[in-house]
Amino acid sequence: MKGLNRTKCRIVRRLFLFFATLSVIPFTVLYLVTSDHLYRFRAYNYGTGTNGSRHQLQYHAVHHPPPAVVHHQQQQQHRKHQQTHDQQLQHKAIKNSTSNQYQIDMDYMKHRMEDRVTRLNDKCNEYRLNEPKQNYKPKAWEYLINREYHLVWCNVFKAASTSWMYNFNLLAGYTPEFLKKTKDVPLQLARQRYPRPSVDALREAINGSISFVIVRHPFERLVSAYKDKIQYALPNSHHHKLGIRIIQKYRKLAKGQPWNTQKYPTFSEFVNYLLDEVRHPHTEIDMHWIPVTYFCTPCFFHYDVIAKFETLEEDQNYLIAEAQLGHMIKPQWRNAGKGAHTNDLVVKLFTELDDEQVRGLYEYYKYDFELFGYSTEEYFSGRGR
Repeated sequence: MKGLNRTKCRIVRRLFLFFATLSVIPFTVLYLVTSDHLYRFRAYNYGTGTNGSRHQLQYHAVHHPPPAVVHHQQQQQHRKHQQTHDQQLQHKAIKNSTSNQYQIDMDYMKHRMEDRVTRLNDKCNEYRLNEPKQNYKPKAWEYLINREYHLVWCNVFKAASTSWMYNFNLLAGYTPEFLKKTKDVPLQLARQRYPRPSVDALREAINGSISFVIVRHPFERLVSAYKDKIQYALPNSHHHKLGIRIIQKYRKLAKGQPWNTQKYPTFSEFVNYLLDEVRHPHTEIDMHWIPVTYFCTPCFFHYDVIAKFETLEEDQNYLIAEAQLGHMIKPQWRNAGKGAHTNDLVVKLFTELDDEQVRGLYEYYKYDFELFGYSTEEYFSGRGR
């Protein structure tokens, strides 16, 4: 009997353990499902060695954010995608708009140049400046002809001449590095590659090229020349010695002593010198302040582009685009000048002149005013004409 009772007890214990185990399994599964332990368990995998063998159990954490977070991230991704799409459309619109605007600007610039050339031709006919005279004939001396790039330019000093001399030297084959370090005068370098042409050679070159000139308000150009070549003349240079002669001849004395101890000529003294040279010429007028009408004789030659110093940025961009030279040269502004800005100086310096001096300057530069459409109104305001 005792053996039978022991057997029954063992059976009961085993059944109890069996059913107890069965009752625990659902709670264990429920726990794993409702927590992240099941995902952690699934995140284990075997690493693979370089030889393809499975050698180590590696763990890679897997994060499953709550549904609310997932929804928020999806909204962010959608907004980001939409924003990127809108930016692409906007960039494309800006690009097309810029392209159209550039074309419009080119058309506008073309009309601007046509108007300037028409005015030049009309005024040349009106004043009969296209007819050779004894002391007024076509002059090709100052032109530079680039036959490779089909570009012809009359180099007007004090009208962006430094910038475009640099450009023409680049087109002639000089490297920027060489031009930066060389001590040679840019004009002398240019003339080694651009010989001075004859009138017939110039006219022939103009027929197959883009010809241009850069002009400037005559009085502003004169002040710029005075400032650069007289006021800031290099010691012992030609213009420094000229300044000394101007002071000796035109500086007034007070009780036997100079009324002004300034070491360079005043603007009024310089103007007196210039007007005397015009009235009684014994040498050629300096190329830095001679009128463009006599320096380039524009009434005898055709121009495709008349650029103005006052609108130089637009004009030279148009010129470079028309000549298709954007890969060779860029719009530049070299030799900005010394001291106060020229526009400020013009107003100040012209207040030092009397009516006769201003009228004399206008008469000398009259054709430059007329041919290129510049005004003298502000300079005669309050003066008798």
